[in-house]
Amino acid sequence: MPVILALCLLPVLLGAVCEYAVCRFTKRRPWRWALPLTALAGTVIVFLVRYHGWSADVAHGGSAPIETLLFIPGLPAALLFLGLFIGYRLWRRVWRPRVIDEK
Repeated sequence: MPVILALCLLPVLLGAVCEYAVCRFTKRRPWRWALPLTALAGTVIVFLVRYHGWSADVAHGGSAPIETLLFIPGLPAALLFLGLFIGYRLWRRVWRPRVIDEK
C-alpha cells in the first residue's frame, strides 16, 4: 500500500499543489512554464540515467528493459503531469474572472 501511495498518489498531489502555488503567486506568464519544463527535464534526465546506467551486459552496450523505464520514470512522471494539469485547472476555476450576463 505505501508503494502505491508513493508512486501514484504523491506525484499527483505534489504536482497539483505546486502548479496551483506557482500560478497563484507568480504574476508573469513565463514563470508558469517553469514548473512543467523543469518536470520534463527531470523526467528526461531520470530516463537517460536509468537507460544508460543499466548494468546488464555493459560491455556490449546493454540498456534497460523498456518495462522498467515505463514503470519508474514513466508512471510517476505521467501522474506528475496529470497533477500539474489538475493544479492549473483548479487555479483557472478559482481565480478566473467570471462574466455574469444579466438579461
